[in-house]
Amino acid sequence: TAQVEENKPFGEDFIFDSWLSDTNKKLIQNTYGTGYYYLQDIDGDGNPDDKEESGDTNPYIGKPELEEVYDVDTTVKGKVFIHELAGTGHKAQLVDKEGTVLAEKTIAPNEKDGAPISDTVEFEFTGVDSSKLIAKDELKIQIVSPGFDKPEEGSTVIKESPKAVDKQTVVVGFKPDAKESIRNNKNLPEDAEYSWKTEPDTSNVTDSTKGIVTVKIGN
Repeated sequence: TAQVEENKPFGEDFIFDSWLSDTNKKLIQNTYGTGYYYLQDIDGDGNPDDKEESGDTNPYIGKPELEEVYDVDTTVKGKVFIHELAGTGHKAQLVDKEGTVLAEKTIAPNEKDGAPISDTVEFEFTGVDSSKLIAKDELKIQIVSPGFDKPEEGSTVIKESPKAVDKQTVVVGFKPDAKESIRNNKNLPEDAEYSWKTEPDTSNVTDSTKGIVTVKIGN
């Protein structure tokens, strides 16, 4: 199963030697033979095709993945390997933990010179209702294929986005700390970087002044 686990289309062949034995479990001479067994995994998702077909999932569609998703996103991106023989009419669906479909789009194999090819297909959902994206909830991506009872599924955990402090009162001339101006900074990754995109003007007494903090998380 080594090659299957490495997401290669065809599993490693297993060649074996064998002999017939008598009732005393002793080998019978001149009965030597060889054989082989192989596992095929066309979509490279680590599940042999015979297992997928018996489980009613499409052997030509791999396991879909989502990019990082935050609780304020209105666009969600994903990708999935689709074999050239998969055909058309597949639907990518974004599903919340309650099983509600939040977004859907039709996908098909990529093409080259007018013919389908086996390749990773990238897709994105736009206009997603961000109020349905709850931080720390599971978000699923599923690929529904015509003629198959079960979809190919993947999932991710929705991440919490930075939330600004609503209002701060400071003395004249004091520059607030960018990190402390994000009220949920303790819930964000430790390596997050905070900086002022627009510094608040605290040089004079005023009822209000606006500041904008940029938070960099990973890439």
